[in-house]
Amino acid sequence: MPTLVNTSDHPAADQADYWRHLINSAFGPFHLQPAGRGPFAARLVARALGPIEASDVRAPAHAVRRTARQIDHDTRECYKLGLVLRGSCVLRQNDRQVRVGPGDVVFYDLTRPVEIAFDAHHIFTVVIPHRAVPLSADRLAELGGTLLSERARTGRLVTSLLAALAEDGGEADEPYAHHLGGAVVELVTGAASEWLGAEPAPSPEAAEMLRAIVDWIETRLHDAGLTPAAIAAAHHISVRQLYRVFQPQGTTVARYIRARRLEHCRRELRDPFLATQRIGAIACRWGLPDAAAFSRAFRAAYGVTPSAYRAAATGIDRAD
Repeated sequence: MPTLVNTSDHPAADQADYWRHLINSAFGPFHLQPAGRGPFAARLVARALGPIEASDVRAPAHAVRRTARQIDHDTRECYKLGLVLRGSCVLRQNDRQVRVGPGDVVFYDLTRPVEIAFDAHHIFTVVIPHRAVPLSADRLAELGGTLLSERARTGRLVTSLLAALAEDGGEADEPYAHHLGGAVVELVTGAASEWLGAEPAPSPEAAEMLRAIVDWIETRLHDAGLTPAAIAAAHHISVRQLYRVFQPQGTTVARYIRARRLEHCRRELRDPFLATQRIGAIACRWGLPDAAAFSRAFRAAYGVTPSAYRAAATGIDRAD
């Protein structure tokens, strides 16, 4: 079910601060500076499509900046694409600058510093976890600040699919959401490969083992005792082999497990139908029984406390 947030539901004097809080919750810590004073009328419609998060964003002119210090305090490892539907922006990353206009798709990496100056705009964004793309995270990060839409073949396909998703407004989310998200990942992988040139792909055996391990982990995230040693033993490989299997994903096994647990908690905290459940119970259900440690990890990952995130996402503020 899409999640709609509109700053017009708040007093004009608070709208920019509320949008700043929302952006930090949705995409990680950012500095945000409105282009002018007065009301900041903006809206965001977010939805999950399998492995990715898609958002329809409309906002007035402003600038955002994500610094190395903010990145150090954010456990999420994601790429982001933006399809400009109206307006424009100038994005800077990796010592390159690109102007993005209507019909352009820009790619950037949220684990590297980035600056974006927006005109009043309407943009469809997609956030893809590093782990979802079977290419070296270090190499793929080199693409930060490029227009995927400049490439005639796969880049054009990425643009067409994102435009179609933006137009359908979430009508095709269920029961096809997972397939739509997978299609985005596949096309982005193809476009990135075209930009980077040939890259040795993991062997079919290694790719299949990674998929099997990831699926196995996903069904056991509730187990607080889930460790690299336990995972390796269950798949009859050494811990060193397990780390090698995960190496192309650009993350460690432990960081992957933590990120997945936090992401499940985040999704449940924004669900109004779960608003009566205690935050500690949600965290415990996903293998994070230490309430203080969970709160610190959640804040490091999403820039706000779990309770503040729930209040912003659902409008329900309750003591836990």
